[in-house]
Amino acid sequence: MERKKMPRDQSKHRTIHQSPIHVDILYKPIDGDSPRQSPRIPNKNKPKEEKEPKNQKHDIIVVKDGTQYIKDPDPELTKLSTIPVFYPIMRGSLNIPVSSRDGDLLDKMDHQKLLDLCLRYQEHLKHLSEAVAFDQNALCVRIKEIDCAMQMLHNLMQDKQKKYHKYAEQFQRVSETVTTLNKIKSSMDNIIPKMESLNQLLPPDDRLEPFDFKSSHASPK
Repeated sequence: MERKKMPRDQSKHRTIHQSPIHVDILYKPIDGDSPRQSPRIPNKNKPKEEKEPKNQKHDIIVVKDGTQYIKDPDPELTKLSTIPVFYPIMRGSLNIPVSSRDGDLLDKMDHQKLLDLCLRYQEHLKHLSEAVAFDQNALCVRIKEIDCAMQMLHNLMQDKQKKYHKYAEQFQRVSETVTTLNKIKSSMDNIIPKMESLNQLLPPDDRLEPFDFKSSHASPK
C-alpha cells in the first residue's frame, strides 16, 4: 500500500501538539512582563459582560408599595388569638368524635381532684355573683334617688310653667288694651276735623274754642 504523504507544515503542526514538552513550552511565560495565561485559553473566572440591549426607548420602573402600619384594635384579642387550640378532657361535650384514647384518659382521671376543681369553680362563681348582687343593689338605690330628684325638679318646673302662663295671659291683655287705644286714637283723629268744620258753620258768637287733643291729654306741670 502506498503511504500518503502529508505536507510539511501540517506534519510539523501535528508533532508539536502531540509532544507534551512542546505544549509546556508554548504555554509557559517567557519573562515577568509576559502574561501568565495564554490568550488562546479563555479565562473562566472572568465575569462575562452583560450586553445591554441597544436602543432602549422605554424604561419601566417598578415601585414597591410601602408597608402600611395596621393598628392593633384590641391587645386582649391579640393575646387570645396567640393561645393554641386545645380540647376539653371529655370531648363528647363539644360533639367531637371520641377516640379510643379518651376512654383510657377518663379511667386514669382522679374523680376527687375533678370534684375539688368543680367545687373551687363553684365557690369562685358564688363570690362573683355576690359582688354583682351588691353592685346591683347599690345601683338600684342610686337609681331611686335620681328618680326622686328628677320628680322634684319636674314638679318645680311645672309650677314655674304655670306662673309664666299667667304672665303670658297678662301680657296678652296688655297688648289687647294697646290695640284698643290705638283704635280710639284713630277714631278721634277722624272726628276732630269734622268737629272743626261744624264749628266753622256756627255763628261767631256760638262757636266753640278750637279743640286740641294733644293739649287736653298733656300732663299738668
